Amino acid sequence: MTMTADSQRGMALLTILLLVVSITVVAGAMLASQKIVIRRSGLLFNQDQLLQDLEAGKQLAITIIRADDKLNDNDSVQDIWAQPLPPYTLGSHSITIELRDEASRFNINNLYHDNAVDSDALEVFERLLTQLNLEPEIAIAVLDWQDPDNEIYNDGGDESVLYGQQTNIRANKLLPNQSLVSIDQLQEVRGVSADTLAILRPYITAVPYFVPININTASPVLLAALMEETTPQQMQTFTDLRTQQALASVDDLWQLPPFISMGAEERQGFESLLAVDSQAFRALITATGNSNVGAAPQRFATVLISKTKSGNDDDMNNNGANNNDASNTSGNNREAKIVTIIAQRLWAFRPIF
Repeated sequence: MTMTADSQRGMALLTILLLVVSITVVAGAMLASQKIVIRRSGLLFNQDQLLQDLEAGKQLAITIIRADDKLNDNDSVQDIWAQPLPPYTLGSHSITIELRDEASRFNINNLYHDNAVDSDALEVFERLLTQLNLEPEIAIAVLDWQDPDNEIYNDGGDESVLYGQQTNIRANKLLPNQSLVSIDQLQEVRGVSADTLAILRPYITAVPYFVPININTASPVLLAALMEETTPQQMQTFTDLRTQQALASVDDLWQLPPFISMGAEERQGFESLLAVDSQAFRALITATGNSNVGAAPQRFATVLISKTKSGNDDDMNNNGANNNDASNTSGNNREAKIVTIIAQRLWAFRPIF
């Protein structure tokens, strides 16, 4: 059967239409793929900018602490680091910084330092637990987690017998026998549940070296743990006084109620536990990106910053963290301080702070 001219023209037109449709589909797929690549590149670029923003925030936090250290010899709620900081703008991005005095809390790594148990720190921690209606025996479990032996403190029993039933203690059923990196690790300690940690969290910290409690910033609950049979309410007079005038030395503490009732022998045990300044700060840095389309992307970082005398550097466990060392000298013969980042962590979501 011979095709007519009209049929041939129809087949040619159909072929052309099919080719046009095919080309359109391929071009559309390529365009969609290109849009995805562009979008992905934009997201990666924005994420890279957010990381740079966090780095700028870390340097700004260090600068604030260095500047404050030049102004006085103590750390209190009147200092510039303790004041709310407005957002810092970088182009279409912004950075916010929150600074916290880690010496306002009890450092759980104070229980064991300089190759020895700190019995005074242990008593304070036990009283803090009691203040919070928690079992004081938790303090012994936290100490056994840190000290290098495999015996229960002041008991002589085998740690593996008491703690070996914990499902999260795997290797040889022994405790790690090392300092805690984060207070979240306490959930691996016998007697510390998620609810227990939630109660403890506002009053404790984990700094990898000994940090005295700053009496200018410590909470009434922690201050009450310094003395037997003392309540946070009884500390209110003292905390009201320090908001008006920061203490210049620990000796000033013994002149104020209720500490004025402490005997000289009892005070001696606290001399190394207390201070009027801080040797550690923690910063929460929030980087917020461009919000032209949808919700503004955010990244977070928590940074542990030490502020110590130059001779204390060997006592720190840097854990491979990035260091930003610089001496702080003020020209008035005050002792130089070293401000250093000793630990940092990135977060996709805002962490508990």
